[in-house]
Amino acid sequence: MQTLTLSRPFFLGLLFACLPLAGESAAAPQVDGAASQTAPAEADPSEPVPSQTVPPSDGFSLLPVPADHDPQIPRPEQTLGYPVGEWHLRHDQLVRYMEELAEASPRVSLEVYGHTHEQRPLLLLAITSEANHENLESIRTERRAAILGGEARLDLPSVVWMGYSVHGNESSGASAALVVAHHLAAARDESVVEMLEDHVVLIDPCLNPDGLDRFAGWANRHRGRHLVSDSAHREHREGWPNGRTNHYWFDLNRDWLLLTHPESRGRLERFHAWMPNVVTDYHEMGTNATYFFQPGIPSRQNPITPEKNLDLTRQVAGYHARSLDELGSLYYTEESFDDFYYGKGSTYPDLQGAVGILFEQASSRGHLQESVNGDLSFPFTIRNQVTTSLSTLWAAGELREALVEYQADFFGSAKTEGSAGDLDGYAFAAPSDPERALRLADLLARHGIEVFRGADGEWEGFGDSEVFVVSLAQAQQRLVRAVFELRTDWEDNTFYDVSSWCLPLSFGVAWRELESGEASRVQGEALVPLGSFPAGEILAAADESGRNSVGWAFSWQHAGAPAALAELQRSGVRVRLGTRAFEAVIGASSEGDDETRAFDPGTLVVTRGFQDLSAEELSVALGRAAEHGVEIVPLQSGLTPGGIDLGSPNLGPLEAPRPALLVGSGCSAYEAGEIWHALDLRFGVPLVMVDHRDFGALDLPRTTHLFLVSGAASRLDESDRAALRRWVRDGGILVGLRGSAAAALEIAGVSDPEPEDESKAGGKADSEDDDEMEEDGEAEDERGPLAYGDYRELAARESIAGTIFRVRLDRTHPLCFGFPRDELAVFRNSTTVLPEGEDPFAAPVRYTDEPLVSGFAARDRVDRIAGSPALRAERVGAGLAVALIDDPVFRGVWYGTEKFLANALFLAGAVERTAPLQTDGRAAE
Repeated sequence: MQTLTLSRPFFLGLLFACLPLAGESAAAPQVDGAASQTAPAEADPSEPVPSQTVPPSDGFSLLPVPADHDPQIPRPEQTLGYPVGEWHLRHDQLVRYMEELAEASPRVSLEVYGHTHEQRPLLLLAITSEANHENLESIRTERRAAILGGEARLDLPSVVWMGYSVHGNESSGASAALVVAHHLAAARDESVVEMLEDHVVLIDPCLNPDGLDRFAGWANRHRGRHLVSDSAHREHREGWPNGRTNHYWFDLNRDWLLLTHPESRGRLERFHAWMPNVVTDYHEMGTNATYFFQPGIPSRQNPITPEKNLDLTRQVAGYHARSLDELGSLYYTEESFDDFYYGKGSTYPDLQGAVGILFEQASSRGHLQESVNGDLSFPFTIRNQVTTSLSTLWAAGELREALVEYQADFFGSAKTEGSAGDLDGYAFAAPSDPERALRLADLLARHGIEVFRGADGEWEGFGDSEVFVVSLAQAQQRLVRAVFELRTDWEDNTFYDVSSWCLPLSFGVAWRELESGEASRVQGEALVPLGSFPAGEILAAADESGRNSVGWAFSWQHAGAPAALAELQRSGVRVRLGTRAFEAVIGASSEGDDETRAFDPGTLVVTRGFQDLSAEELSVALGRAAEHGVEIVPLQSGLTPGGIDLGSPNLGPLEAPRPALLVGSGCSAYEAGEIWHALDLRFGVPLVMVDHRDFGALDLPRTTHLFLVSGAASRLDESDRAALRRWVRDGGILVGLRGSAAAALEIAGVSDPEPEDESKAGGKADSEDDDEMEEDGEAEDERGPLAYGDYRELAARESIAGTIFRVRLDRTHPLCFGFPRDELAVFRNSTTVLPEGEDPFAAPVRYTDEPLVSGFAARDRVDRIAGSPALRAERVGAGLAVALIDDPVFRGVWYGTEKFLANALFLAGAVERTAPLQTDGRAAE
């Protein structure tokens, strides 16, 4: 197609025909801090002062300027039955309108790229000229090939991706998507027509349909005919869990990298298919704020992102500034938010040669709410989001050549840079659990990273297990570095989100760097996303003597073992746990000798005897269990050549769990959602979720486990705590995580010799210098005099915002069964230190003496954590209290530590009572 040079007049009809323009420059002013923003024109004293309230709209008044629209294209209010902004949009209404728009306009095509957990469709609209639509697939494939090859193709349309309302209760974005889509589909202005010849605009109108509907139901349910702006009004105080999150209460704006959920997996597949030049991400923030757009704080940009990205972001920001100035809307940049964690919608694109832009609109959190800036209306918030949507297109047009060349250079230089250094790439394997390595390889492939199977032969550090190889000499070199590198220091050590997310550590696989030339040891073609993982199998008995198997065993180390165990227990199979190692005969070798296999502590055994099922029913149940990926091994005799026999008291039966989770206001919805997600989708165990206000309705005698997430323990009154204490003594298992870890011990009646004080509990003792006083009685601070203006930055550095630490395991303890190594990486995002107990055997997991692996944590925080317990398991009467200070299933992707949760759920009953010992080995009195 013909290349079109976009000048300012080209976009006058699109946005700014009525706007006074300064100078003759073809580019809008660049934003570099508040002082450099273009000043608004002199106010006309006869005009009203702009306010934060505008009326609900027929779709036109929410545009920054009037436009000529084709009346044959349905307007949003014709489908909704009311003006945009009068009510909060339900997702089914959004879907219906987008379907009508695609049917009515030849500029629009619509695809469903997936479904949410609640089976709502995920939509992507492609809006471009009719001519482009006729060749849309070839445009897409040619663009992608050129970009990955480092070629700038200005003869092909550029792509702008607009994503709205990834947080469901930040719903001005989804409503803005209606207005923007209609405008682009129906506007007859020549500038819009010409713009669509040079661009494909992709609109994801709602990234979180389940959360959007949850919030819309709340806000609309409490809306009266006469709007109430009082911030105490129930409409503005959404119930728990609010609509921010998806079905399982995960934040989808942290899932772009991790791809835990179907919303993210479907979206990313289309993202990589299109490889947009600009990506917008529309959010809301506190009601008393104004409007934010990136750049964020420049010093908090990830160092892997090229500086050119920040320069282009600043140039694009100038267009937003001019647009909002004309409306009289206040805004700011470069004072908050960062561009560090690559798992967010505005930062992930930065590793794909695009310019990702975060927008944050002050939220009405309802229909009308009072603020320090006056009443804030829902339609006003929509109008601002519409305005910056269109100013993005203005910027994308005038900066088109720079954006296209930047993306081509981004990928062209990546492969060259990756081939230049001594580091060749990375290799990883999981000898004890191949599925975890395969899952990591699949995740990397979904990001467009080339992953190869390692060539046959010995690999240092991996033995003869299957190895996966990732070379740095590839287009996705920067993303590879981002997910593999370890780092503990940056120029600016303040983070809005996590400071480390090393994926091989979160998956718990063995991995290492490859030296020059090693990455070439690959075989076959690069892996593609798998979609599903291989099922396990039941090994056939190799015994030709006709003996029947007396039982079957499978390893607890496999990622699918908890789901296999739950499958067996649902089928009524009695499963036993080996708490000691043993060696068993599994058949006969080809020479006729007994073939044996060694089994670690934590092995699960199903014996033929002591079952209520028929042989056929048992066989069917074992087959279903094997579908979860485990290898089930036949055992030929109850008498073993080594270790415990199959009738040993150290091979006891496991009780099927009936767990409950305390939820409700004040409890961490993120942590509760992670527990629910793991039990429901990973382990296959039904979970009773009980609101703390209804705690009395929980049938405690029928409940085997109660999980307390952060905030949950503080919601229990004295009578609730007394009931729980009795329940634990009668055999219940109380599990406290993170903020409720120490409280779970206290509720269960475990007495601690030390106070729960992070400066004293566990870890290394504070140095004497910390308590040294100057002559005037004031503590000396090595940073010198502290300025009030530095408080927020200094306070942030005192926190631990998503850092990877190392712990040491006692793998003879049931809560440490299934881990292949004595040391393990864990994810920590709090400064709390779990207090020491009296019984050293009750703390099977401790931080190492030098625990920091990757991410930022202040030195004094690291010292206090070093050596302290990460997990305690204390017997109280017939029951057990488990305290786990870290999040074992953080964001659903820490497969390396989720076994802690599985062990607490399935194996905790095997923890025996212990007590401190005297030096002569006798139990202390």
